[in-house]
Amino acid sequence: MKGLLLNTFLGLAFGRFGGVWMLCALVPVVAAELLYGYYVHQLGFSAGLRRGAALLVCGELAFLLGMLMRPMPGET
Repeated sequence: MKGLLLNTFLGLAFGRFGGVWMLCALVPVVAAELLYGYYVHQLGFSAGLRRGAALLVCGELAFLLGMLMRPMPGET
């Protein structure tokens, strides 16, 4: 759950203030969360794939939401 929240907040921040290439920063966060699940919770390979996919999709959707929150060019 912490990984989903972290990816959501990072995605929102990157979408609002950064560019598309900032999404590459989500990959190490997902990798760290998967390693944590593997060593602490003894998750299997398929559970890790599902969890990683969910984390990446959550971060990407939050990024798109952050892009929508950008001000329009004519606004101040």
